[in-house]
Amino acid sequence: MEDMGLHDKVEIQGRIFDVHTGILLRNNKIISEVFEKGLFLTSSELPVNLRNEKRKINYEFLNKVTKSFHNTVIDEFEALYLIEEKLEKFKHPISHFHLASLFLKRNLYSEAIRLYKKSIQLDPNHTPSYIGLGISYLKSRQFEQSLEILNKALASQGGYPDLLNYTGVAYLFLDQYERAISLMKEAVDINPNYNEAQFNLGVALYKSALVGVKDPRAVAVPARVVIYLKQVREQERYQAVHWQKQFNQLLELLKDNNHEVIIQEVENFQLKLITFAPDKDKVYEFFLRFLFGGNELSHEVIEKYASFFEIKDEMMKTFPDFWNDLGIFHLIKSRNYYLRSLSEFERALAIAPGFKDAKNNRDMIKGNEKGFLILLRAILK
Repeated sequence: MEDMGLHDKVEIQGRIFDVHTGILLRNNKIISEVFEKGLFLTSSELPVNLRNEKRKINYEFLNKVTKSFHNTVIDEFEALYLIEEKLEKFKHPISHFHLASLFLKRNLYSEAIRLYKKSIQLDPNHTPSYIGLGISYLKSRQFEQSLEILNKALASQGGYPDLLNYTGVAYLFLDQYERAISLMKEAVDINPNYNEAQFNLGVALYKSALVGVKDPRAVAVPARVVIYLKQVREQERYQAVHWQKQFNQLLELLKDNNHEVIIQEVENFQLKLITFAPDKDKVYEFFLRFLFGGNELSHEVIEKYASFFEIKDEMMKTFPDFWNDLGIFHLIKSRNYYLRSLSEFERALAIAPGFKDAKNNRDMIKGNEKGFLILLRAILK
């Protein structure tokens, strides 16, 4: 990253996370990356207009936005562990599931596994929890455990292309090539545009071709591996700087027939491509922070989540759950204004204790404070 801006060490439950936030001037982006013991965990990007109307960089604005984004990343990271601590007291499987998925998204596998298991314990019929648990095992290289769980999900859910692909990858890492290829072919038969599964199928065919061959140098990397890797690279979700760099490095490596090195890097990349982000993950992150975050959400924090509740396209207007989520968001926001109004009446009385209007206003609404919170918690649970 250019013009490195901020670095903080964040200690949570005896673990140290390094948070680096910097600026890519030429890309008009602020990037924040989180590491543990030097290992990359996750990154977040914030597009930002770095220049003013005179085409000059507004450094004062840039420093302010960078610091705010840096602190937001830290706050969200710390909030997850606080939510887990509070959630232990509640038998609420869907909350355990969504919190597990937020940990998985940040490559915190042990936390994700623990919470997915809890979700399954509370609701043994919740198939998405099995999928998330299987992926967590897969990405943490516990392949036998992953295969056991993913096969349970497959038996329950059937021919779902992503699930077929995940299970195929688990078989592939256990060198069961025939079964891996069969599942990946089934996935791409259902969805020929599923480029990640097409890429994995190419890798499976490539690895199976190397088994028992006398001269590995005579085996070339199949063209489909390169073709579909390039197609995966073009997808919107992989346009972040750190993703593009990894794609390009792997494509360069595939030009040689150094199979030992290629296989290792391709396997690492296959696991990176496997993701499990349920729809509306930021929406549920907001709800979890409200329910179990411990502290009242400030107006500034609420506003940072507002964009995740906005209409992204006209189709969203036809989804009832969009309007339901937006209604809950506005209720939470209204409660925040409600609490602010109470504090403002109190300030008026601190200045003028005999100010009857402020006292009457405060007294009239103060009794509803707990009722508002009970209402919101009942809606969210």
